Amino acid sequence: MPEILVLTASRRSPGNSEILARAAAQSARGYGATTEIINISSLDIEACGGCLRCVFKGDCSGKDQMAMLFDKMLKADGLIVSAPIYLLSPAAVIKKLIDRALMMSLYIDEVAQRRRGALCITVAGSARWNPFGVEVLNQLALAYGFPVYNYLEAYSPGPGEVLLREETMAEAVKLGRGLVKYLQGEEEARAPGPAQCPFCYSRSFRLLGATGIMCPVCLAEGKITGEGTVDFRPESREESFWEPAHRKRHLEEWVRATRGVYLENRSEIKKRIQEFYGTE
Repeated sequence: MPEILVLTASRRSPGNSEILARAAAQSARGYGATTEIINISSLDIEACGGCLRCVFKGDCSGKDQMAMLFDKMLKADGLIVSAPIYLLSPAAVIKKLIDRALMMSLYIDEVAQRRRGALCITVAGSARWNPFGVEVLNQLALAYGFPVYNYLEAYSPGPGEVLLREETMAEAVKLGRGLVKYLQGEEEARAPGPAQCPFCYSRSFRLLGATGIMCPVCLAEGKITGEGTVDFRPESREESFWEPAHRKRHLEEWVRATRGVYLENRSEIKKRIQEFYGTE
């Protein structure tokens, strides 16, 4: 029986993003999953302090509720995360969680052996005002070791107005059921569109020369192949930041390796800091 963690990110309850998450969760329960719903905007989640205690000591030094939430995210098979779009991207608490995900690098082997998946839901007033919703929510899911099964982009500006969008509500119900089937190996993940990264579904790219592109969400590289189409070689998946092997290399060859370099230069750094701030 799959265990699905449901995270909503709106300070408004009931709000459209919460309603859609609950509809998907109810559908998932109807197909045998267990669900737990948490409004992360009501939790005490501190911003990442950049101390790297999580990777060197094995725990986060914060005295907030992140340890509790992280434990639930680690144990869950599935994730439903839903957020409103504010100023072109999801609510701020989503970025807080992404920044705190470095600790997940310690558990990559463990979660990679399990069938996991995520359903991401964004709600905006209109499609024009939601250019980064999918990209940011998918990044959250991937950062915590949940491959993206599918996503839903909904548009309803007024509180609770999504209940009037029968097609949108039906889609949330369908995707909640689909997530359970995906976790049970009975359904495939969403097929990417012709202008999407095939590994994280991003539709935003950084240009590399005349035709080269890099996905800013997973760092995989591809090229522009025609009018509104992109191409990523299957082997370029290995370049994706969220692949277990890549993430382990990032932890060992970069994050942990920089500690020795810093310690070698710490005395000189402290001296220059004193000189720099002493000029004010």
